[in-house]
Amino acid sequence: MNLLTTTGKISCLPKEKRKNAAQKKYAEAVALYAASELTIRQVAAKCGVTASGLSAHIGKHHRNLLFSRYGLNVNDETLRKIKVRPPQGQSYRAHIKYKDAIEACGDVAYIEFNVSQVANLFGLDGPALAAQLRVHYPGIIEQREKIRQRLGIADNTHRGPRQWCIEAYSEALQMYRDTDMSIPAVAEKCNVSKSGFTQFMRFYHKDVIRYKADRRRKSANDRCRRKPGNLAGNGHLYGPKPETVALYAPALQLYKTTTLTIDEIVEKTGVPSAGFKGYLQQWYRGEKLRRRGFEWDGESEVDLQSAPHYLISTAGKYAEAIDSLKKTPRAIAEVAKEFGHNPDVFREYLKKHEPELANAQGMVLLSSGRLVKRSAMEKYGAAIEEYSKTAESLKSIASRHGITYSSIINFITRNCPEVRESHNKLMEQA
Repeated sequence: MNLLTTTGKISCLPKEKRKNAAQKKYAEAVALYAASELTIRQVAAKCGVTASGLSAHIGKHHRNLLFSRYGLNVNDETLRKIKVRPPQGQSYRAHIKYKDAIEACGDVAYIEFNVSQVANLFGLDGPALAAQLRVHYPGIIEQREKIRQRLGIADNTHRGPRQWCIEAYSEALQMYRDTDMSIPAVAEKCNVSKSGFTQFMRFYHKDVIRYKADRRRKSANDRCRRKPGNLAGNGHLYGPKPETVALYAPALQLYKTTTLTIDEIVEKTGVPSAGFKGYLQQWYRGEKLRRRGFEWDGESEVDLQSAPHYLISTAGKYAEAIDSLKKTPRAIAEVAKEFGHNPDVFREYLKKHEPELANAQGMVLLSSGRLVKRSAMEKYGAAIEEYSKTAESLKSIASRHGITYSSIINFITRNCPEVRESHNKLMEQA
């Protein structure tokens, strides 16, 4: 099984194999595009390929079909290096179609004709020519109007937006200018026509269009702004698609509210493992860090290697055992066995994440307030009690109990100074 069959992505193949793989993948779509008037999107939907991939393939390997579709000269080598439909500005096809009429509109020799009459002279549609002038050559309209008024041949027709139009789109204009919302989103929010609002902005508020285009360009190049809710390079808000949100919603809910691992969540919900991991990494990094015990401010980079952390799933696993150990102190191995944990692993977890609790286990609190090991107290307890109540020497007591003198004297000096004082008083009385 090759990479293309496994992943479906041509980019995963070695460079020398990509062209042949792309030709096989898009062969049916290219043939349909050449034999019909269907758009690239329609062809892609019929053939089961992506529109962006098909568009890139045709633009790179079948530009002759693209030129034929747009009525351009297939043999013109100058067209090989330009975009037939640029992302902004006038397309090459429109430029060729309207350039003579636009030049005539700027020529004083045609000043006696209005824009519709000039369009008729060149066999064009009047409103279409006017739209080209308003969007791409607004200065020509203003210049023509001034000259025609000076010559006394103006038709006294109102130029610019109507008052009712300004009032209808005022709220949408302010929202589009002050927020990161796209034109379709603003039109839907303000309940105005999407096409009408688009035309209103392109005709009369080019400065706002340019400002938003600059912001999109900066956002596309600024990785720090690639966060949910910020403006993306395509003019939409940066974030997952609604269908993606719907797909991973149940899994995300389990991830937020339970201690299940990602593999367990994937098995439970049936979502793709790699997709869910990528979804969390891109859109819910804060949740991933929270699960690892970090407090994230949403901006700074967390050092995952050096900063101490724990997994919430692991904390949940040991929570009941730790709670029991706090309420009823006893041997760690005993607690681990009771709750079905590995004693060594449980002990290491306590040392790392509950050091005070780990240190307190197997310890005895003396009357002096000192903590000593239970095993040491069991070893020296009887001898120390006898030492505190009699005037007999410690060496004699240690010898009788089978204890090394140096070890018990050091223990008493460090942990039981009051016992030594009591023994000294008894010796003085004797």
